[in-house]
Amino acid sequence: MRYSVLQVMNEDVIADLESEVRRLLKFCGLPFELTCLNFHKTERKVRTPSSEQVRRPVNNSGVGQWQKYSSFLEPLKQSLGSELVALSQSDEAFRQAPRLEH
Repeated sequence: MRYSVLQVMNEDVIADLESEVRRLLKFCGLPFELTCLNFHKTERKVRTPSSEQVRRPVNNSGVGQWQKYSSFLEPLKQSLGSELVALSQSDEAFRQAPRLEH
């Protein structure tokens, strides 16, 4: 069985939420609904560890926070070696790929 994977970059969601939501829904074969952009306004109960985040709109407060842990990631970077380089190149190719129009 073959599976498709949609790569979604956090920075792209922050920069253009509507386009990324439309892209995600199209990939899943679902129609666009305006409520997807206003998820933080729901009055439903949210029972997840991230329930406070669900109540806030998408924002850039977490961008770059990983950098303060960079030195702790060094052993992992070393062990991943060429795999990490390939993944970085894949991310760059993804960023340069044409986007779906809506």
